[in-house]
Amino acid sequence: MCLWFIAIITFLLKGALCQQWSLWMPQSIVAVGGSCLLVPCRFEIPAAFDADLKNCTPTGLWSKKIWGGNIVLSSAQTDAQNIIKGVMVGNLLSKNCTTLFNSFPAGYDDTYIFRLECAGTNRLKYIFYPGVHISHTDTPPKPQLTPMGNITEGELVRLSCSASAPCPTFPPSLIWTSGLGGSVESQLQEGIDGLMTMTSTLTFTASLLHHGLLVRCSALYTLQPGGTTKTTQGNLTLNVLYAPKNTVALSSPSGPVPDGRAVTLTCQSDANPPVERYSWYKDISGQVTWKANGQTLVLLVNKADSGLYLCEAHNEKGSQKSKVMPLEFESGQCSVMVPYIICGVMVLLYVLTVTVDVYKYKSLSRRLKQQLEVSEKGDATYTNLTIASISSDYDQLQPQFCLAAPPRSLQRRHTPKIPV
Repeated sequence: MCLWFIAIITFLLKGALCQQWSLWMPQSIVAVGGSCLLVPCRFEIPAAFDADLKNCTPTGLWSKKIWGGNIVLSSAQTDAQNIIKGVMVGNLLSKNCTTLFNSFPAGYDDTYIFRLECAGTNRLKYIFYPGVHISHTDTPPKPQLTPMGNITEGELVRLSCSASAPCPTFPPSLIWTSGLGGSVESQLQEGIDGLMTMTSTLTFTASLLHHGLLVRCSALYTLQPGGTTKTTQGNLTLNVLYAPKNTVALSSPSGPVPDGRAVTLTCQSDANPPVERYSWYKDISGQVTWKANGQTLVLLVNKADSGLYLCEAHNEKGSQKSKVMPLEFESGQCSVMVPYIICGVMVLLYVLTVTVDVYKYKSLSRRLKQQLEVSEKGDATYTNLTIASISSDYDQLQPQFCLAAPPRSLQRRHTPKIPV
């Protein structure tokens, strides 16, 4: 374990834990424009030079890439004399060369080399390679949310959000905008590479309502001068695993089912991960009996199929049964034919009604036509009436009188015919 830790430190920081010329420093750092920048730095020298270091006034210098007069900061000079303003906050006598740049300017992205000089002796002068690469950005890096993977309903969850703090004097403020509730704890931490990180931990109990929720963590950076701010944001979508919920059994068609007709029973449920298996049961006098597996159950209904049915949904987190659903049996086909019979009778009555109306209409039309023909031939004042002879049926009719018989002379006279 110790060797592994030493290997990591050596690889990341290019430092050494033995008594030789070596430097303990990050490989690269990102500076936020308008904000200060802390460069953690520690060095080691051979034991033979320890006395020289204690008996001199050491000076730390930073230069670009190769040493040669291009000094950007010296611990022996003031800010006005330095190209990049800052101060060496570490104690060189304690082999600490940590430096705070007040504001790292744009256009100075490069690899910077540290040099140690000791006034009063020419023996202790050393340039530590390979140095640290410093880059400038106007946009702060996004905060990182701890990848959580899957969480389970009811589980106590600790969600972590971290943002780099290149300027520990003004560390970023982390703000949760998730609606998760719970408690929040924030702290400034130093990593194994010496860089500072602001970390905020949100603790909550996962529930079904959190599934698919987009969690946001915003990092608010305060810049210099003027106290202006810049904000970046990181997102994470929660995936909450839960047992089946809201399980329900449905029937199609619904209501009483005639003998021999097919009915489809369907089971529906909400679950994460999805339902792996559905089971169907029939409740017979309070005793539940397994019928089949599958999300749907198709029955050709007979009297024995009537009763109460329920289904159960299963996944790796658990199972849930639905409420019972009645399946009612309707004997005979009469009920099926009743709508058709009623419809047929209504159609027949309609046809008869229409036929009678048509017949009446035609009969009335003929009568009106005949009356119009008679009206055209005759005169309304009866001036054109003529005496017509009575049909032979009327010639045989003889008038009878209840009075005394007329004189014989009148009996021989011809009785004129009266037109009808």
